[in-house]
Amino acid sequence: MEQLVNNFVRLQEFDDKLNSLKLQKGDLPMLIEHLSEELQENQEKANAQEAQIEKLQNDRKMFEKELEASKAQLAKYEDQLYKVQNNKEYDAISLEIDTKKAEIESLEAKVLQTIEEEENIKQEITSLKESVEDIENQLSENKKELEEINLQTKEEEAVLNGKRAEIAEKIDQRYLSQYERIRKAKSGQAIATVNRNSCTGCYSMLPPQRIVEIREGGIHSCEYCGRMLVWVENNGA
Repeated sequence: MEQLVNNFVRLQEFDDKLNSLKLQKGDLPMLIEHLSEELQENQEKANAQEAQIEKLQNDRKMFEKELEASKAQLAKYEDQLYKVQNNKEYDAISLEIDTKKAEIESLEAKVLQTIEEEENIKQEITSLKESVEDIENQLSENKKELEEINLQTKEEEAVLNGKRAEIAEKIDQRYLSQYERIRKAKSGQAIATVNRNSCTGCYSMLPPQRIVEIREGGIHSCEYCGRMLVWVENNGA
C-alpha cells in the first residue's frame, strides 16, 4: 500500500509539471478552436449568400424574359385595339391590356426587388470577407505563437509523459480510474496531503482520528472535496 501511495504522489507530480507546461500555452488552444469555428461559420455564410445571389440573378433573367414577352403581347393588344369592329371586342381587348399592364408592373417590381436584394447581399458578403480576412490573420498569428511554445516544451513534455506512463502502469486500473476521474473534476489535482491538520486540496480541517488513519497509510478520501488523501512525511501536520 505504501508503494501505491508513493506511485500516486509521483503521478500527481508529473501531472502538475505537465499542467504547468500546458499553462504556458494559456488560452491559445481554445482561442484557436473558437477562431477556426468562427472562420468556418463565416465562410459557410458567404458561400450561402453567393448561392443566393446566383439564384436572384437566375430569377431576374426569368422575370426579364417574361417581361419582354408581356410587353410584346401588350403591343399586339394595343395594335388590335384600333382594329376592333364592336364594343364587345373593344372591352375584351381593353381587359387584356389592363391585365398585361398589371402583369408588367408586377414583373418590373420583381426585377427591381432582385436587384435591391442582390446589392444588399453583396454588401453583406463584403463585410463577411473582411471579417474572414481578420480572423485568418488572427488565427495565423495565434497558431504561430502556439507552435513556438510547442517547440520549446515538446521535448520536456515527451519525457514527462513517458515517465508518467511508467508510473501509471504500476497502479491498479480501478485506482487509476478513480484518480483520473477526480483529477478531471478537480482541475487536475486528484491527490492531496495533510498539512497543519488540513486537506491541502480544500484546506478543510480534518478530525484527529481521520489524520491518524491517513498517517497509518493507504488511500483515503477527503470528506469535504473528495480528493484522494495521502500521508507524506515532513508535511507539517
